[in-house]
Amino acid sequence: MRIQFSLSCQKGTVIPINYQSEISHWIFDVLSKAGSELSSWVQQRGFDLGSRNFKLFTFSPLAIYPYEMDQVRQEFRLLGNQVKLSISIYLDPSFEQQLVHIFRQVPLPLGSVDGHPTQFEVKHWQVMQPITFKETMHFKAVSPVSITSVEEVKPANPYLLPDGDGYDVSFFTHAVRRMKAAWQYKSLAGLKLLDPSFPMHYRLIGQAKSRLIHLKPNVEGIAQLRGFVYDFEVSMPPAVMEFCYYAGFGEYPYLGFGYADFK
Repeated sequence: MRIQFSLSCQKGTVIPINYQSEISHWIFDVLSKAGSELSSWVQQRGFDLGSRNFKLFTFSPLAIYPYEMDQVRQEFRLLGNQVKLSISIYLDPSFEQQLVHIFRQVPLPLGSVDGHPTQFEVKHWQVMQPITFKETMHFKAVSPVSITSVEEVKPANPYLLPDGDGYDVSFFTHAVRRMKAAWQYKSLAGLKLLDPSFPMHYRLIGQAKSRLIHLKPNVEGIAQLRGFVYDFEVSMPPAVMEFCYYAGFGEYPYLGFGYADFK
């Protein structure tokens, strides 16, 4: 499911340029307050909302126009009183209204105004209509897609370039690994979600732009992540395409990476 939220704030609110950690924490907080039915559904998939190991979600960058940016302090000053944020979760659509209700009850703590912490509250929302997934689709990465080498011993710079050798192999390997985890490591072929003989294909369209995101302290100990925004065409089984669309492309979608729109 995908939901676009309009969040209200005070004019003059100052937020960090790298705000992904705060939004990720907020989504985890909302999910931890889910009702018994949703918690049970997640547990059946081998996850626990309370321990924050359910990471099958991603989110878009904040739409914050108009704003002023302070490059030295690495901050945005919001000149309006509303921002928009889209959240994408690999979840049964029957839980949409329950999640919207919880998001409405839990403000997003982000930034400050006049030196005091500020809260962003959900005022409006729109549940995006489901789409039909095909074997080949064209996407635009709205937030950076981060892909690292699949080698057990990571090199000093593990981030792969979208136009580099081996990028496609790692791209698909990470997608299948994450999807297998979402299905409790059962055989995706046995579940008829993946045909091993399917000819997966990745094609970069245009030029990729690098993005380095600095993160607040987290349980994984990740200080920063690099990803790339770009347009791409990909061929995958429709079930895998659907998983990547909702759960995010690449690695670390729950930290604000891998949110893509189809074109």
